[in-house]
Amino acid sequence: MIRRAILSYALVMVLLTVSILGTASASVSGESYTEVVGQQSMYTLHVASSRGTVYDRNLVPLTNTSQYLVAAVVPDVDSLSRLHAATNGEKREELRLALESEKPFLVEVETPVSDKNIETFSIFRRYEEKQPAANLIGYLENEKGADGIEYSFEDLLSQEQGKIDVHFAINAVGGAISGEGMLVENSYQPGKSGVALTLDRDVQIAVEDACAEIGKGAAVVLRVETGEVLASASFPAVDPNRLAESMTDENAPFLNRVLCGYAPGSVFKLVGAAAALEGGYDYRETYVCKGSTEVDGLEFSCYEGIPHGEVNLHTALRKSCNGYFIHLAEKIGAGAILEMARRLGFGESLELAPAMYTDESTLSSELALMNPRARANFAFGQGDTLVSPVQLAGAVSAIASGGEYKKPYVIYGTVDETGVVKEEPVPESVTVMRRTTANRLMAYMESTARYGTARVGAPTRCKSGIKTGTAQTGAFTEGGEEILNYWYAGYLCDREGVPVYTVVLLEETAGESHTAEAFRKIGDFLADFI
Repeated sequence: MIRRAILSYALVMVLLTVSILGTASASVSGESYTEVVGQQSMYTLHVASSRGTVYDRNLVPLTNTSQYLVAAVVPDVDSLSRLHAATNGEKREELRLALESEKPFLVEVETPVSDKNIETFSIFRRYEEKQPAANLIGYLENEKGADGIEYSFEDLLSQEQGKIDVHFAINAVGGAISGEGMLVENSYQPGKSGVALTLDRDVQIAVEDACAEIGKGAAVVLRVETGEVLASASFPAVDPNRLAESMTDENAPFLNRVLCGYAPGSVFKLVGAAAALEGGYDYRETYVCKGSTEVDGLEFSCYEGIPHGEVNLHTALRKSCNGYFIHLAEKIGAGAILEMARRLGFGESLELAPAMYTDESTLSSELALMNPRARANFAFGQGDTLVSPVQLAGAVSAIASGGEYKKPYVIYGTVDETGVVKEEPVPESVTVMRRTTANRLMAYMESTARYGTARVGAPTRCKSGIKTGTAQTGAFTEGGEEILNYWYAGYLCDREGVPVYTVVLLEETAGESHTAEAFRKIGDFLADFI
């Protein structure tokens, strides 16, 4: 739509574009004017650009979920009085300064305004005040995708991008000429096209709410049967509406911790246990834990140095006995554990979406593991081993699915302008362990949830299998306390005892961990979906 104003002089148009990143602004910067015939020229405000929508698996929008009103204004006394009412008097000082400047400006309003010097537009707000899955979806810079899904699918989301531009007549000193009208160019028609993620909006929000006390960390929920990511949350989350504030946050909200590599600690014992069972190791063989064990002159302790006494594979996993797994690595060889770790997706980077990769998961080399101390650390997830939360979720899902590894993925498909989804191919599954191995590990994890280290975080409304972990990081607070990685990794079962969802939580803290409470809340919420 083009509405032409009657201009009183012949004009030479000089267009000055002011970018608005998803929200309206009452300030205009970067002014430059060209003096032309009649001491008059043209000034342009860019109001908004349309952009494709990011959906969840049910085609519920995750972006463009609400609309708001923005007014393009030629400042004069009469028009500003109407704006006072339309903004509920909340922008009085802002409007006063605009009147003094005499420059055209944009302002968000609560109600439409009818005035010869004001044009009101309804546009989509790109992000919510508390945007779900903010780090996965990403954000915009200069109206282009700069991170996350916004960056991965920039070409698709910006296709046939419509816009609203408003042109104003201005005098030689840059002041808007009241009564001269304005020229509106409006091709802003947001459609249904975009990209659909595997996320479930309700699950995503429930996970973020359950993890409200986790200051720094991550949460991932997978569907065991397929490897689809139903929730992906990083804490603290980036605020796509206030990028400058996020930039100054010392807790690095721009970092998507779901994709970052961390020392896994004792959750890695699942890998050693799987390797032992696959190799025919006698799971009944016992080891006497005295609270610590010495390897090559270096003492390795169990948690708080508490002796576990006589343990076998089952009870060592349930009690998370470091000494047993150090002993196990010596019995079966570090090479067998390395091989199982690679089968489970560790030791490489995982691509979740175009140009969206996890950190490259690291594993100690076979040469490094010839060192006895390195082998001991490796046995319980310390040393050089790093894994991202989403990769760990994939490994737990492989156990929960009976030994079938499905690579985690987040892209459900692309959406055309009619709302029809073109689904992406589903990654093929790979058998990584025998079903008997997976079934025994599940029995051990379910025992851990009922009687072991995970009992405090076990959901009350569904059966679960869990492995906990606490990993040293070597990083310390200013007060000298070591920051630890706290893990809760497990699965949730339906009424027949079949695993349906995998949940992995990570928290980085030197204080009390909130992962147990968050896991229990998530499990009790998902019980209604099983």
